[in-house]
Amino acid sequence: MRIKGLPARRTVLAGAALLAATGTTAGCSGDGGGDGDPDPARTERLRRRAADESRLLLRRYDATTAAHPGVADALAPLRAEVAQHVAALARGLPADTRAASPERGAEGPGDRADAAPPPPGKKRGGEPVAAEPARAVAELAALEKRTADAHTAALATAPGELAGLLASVAAAGAAHVYLLGAMA
Repeated sequence: MRIKGLPARRTVLAGAALLAATGTTAGCSGDGGGDGDPDPARTERLRRRAADESRLLLRRYDATTAAHPGVADALAPLRAEVAQHVAALARGLPADTRAASPERGAEGPGDRADAAPPPPGKKRGGEPVAAEPARAVAELAALEKRTADAHTAALATAPGELAGLLASVAAAGAAHVYLLGAMA
């Protein structure tokens, strides 16, 4: 199955995604220090929640490409950027709460069930990935939007550097929504 216009747009979309990644993740250092938050536990909770939301999105990318290998090349630059977001958001968290390496197949504490890609047609959590590639990409775009919206909402209570990181990740997510919409 083909996504409407995918072959003609693959190179353009991949290039646009790389430009978006370069432009919006330059501030994704997320070293966890320098937030100046008088409540480090609150910052840790915000950071953990944001990392978990992005990790769920990363798993959805993996499930979508497992179910629809024909879209894997087009999704690869966006997936790679989401993996960077997971790593940046998890940086600075205690070792037992951090994400494992966001690379596919990586294992870490509490992440062993995620070492293998999900079975074709399934995403993590057992919900099916749409059978049609275009619909699966549209569903991925919807999850990107929800994730970006959650990061944006967290800005209201995030301190200093974490707020900047969340804003950068949310902006990248908005760009991903646009690019995924062009693919669907």
